[in-house]
Amino acid sequence: MEIKQITLGTRTIDVEVYVPNTPTSAPGILMLHELFGVLDFYREDAADLAARGYLVYVPNLFTDGALRYCIRAMVTEAGRMNRANSELNQEMHALLDALKADPRCNGRLGMLGQCLTGGFVLQMAKRDDLLAPVLYHHSLGLQGAGIPDEESLDGIRLLQGHWSTIDPICPASKREKVIKGLGQRVEAYTYAMPHGFRSLSRALPGAKVVWQRTVDFFDRELKQAS
Repeated sequence: MEIKQITLGTRTIDVEVYVPNTPTSAPGILMLHELFGVLDFYREDAADLAARGYLVYVPNLFTDGALRYCIRAMVTEAGRMNRANSELNQEMHALLDALKADPRCNGRLGMLGQCLTGGFVLQMAKRDDLLAPVLYHHSLGLQGAGIPDEESLDGIRLLQGHWSTIDPICPASKREKVIKGLGQRVEAYTYAMPHGFRSLSRALPGAKVVWQRTVDFFDRELKQAS
């Protein structure tokens, strides 16, 4: 693992980079942490993806303070609504652009967002170059599917989503609006498992199922389809 710094608008953050042992360039995955920050759990998952042949970026979105970041996300109107043009979503675009520009990346991009950062996947999935977007129980976004009502899901080609049926942070109404809005474009899974599939609930058998489905999706969309 190496650490690089990436400038996002008015700030610079630390990004942990997990490099695969491959002779050629590899697909890139942007892996976002939850409200808890970059925990060792996520580092284990990133290392696992690198061992499977992916170049993985794990940005520390809390580089200049968790409270400061969460205020931007949960207090500012654009952040709370998860608007496409919010400063936070512009940072996501910059991170994906940096990953794609890395000479070790072959340009095929995947993304994983969870809880606080899951809503970003809905917005980034509209990019033509994001081939494998995955979200876990997205909490960001107060309206409907997790993006403002006036914004559309039409630009999303494909999405894999994982949701808890007993998670008040991401209610069923939000999940169902995503599923209904995307129809056959979403690969949707639900679990009777508490919040935090790859952190708080990591030890549960269902968490292993979530991860295997995620890995299979990345393999199918980023490797087999290349």
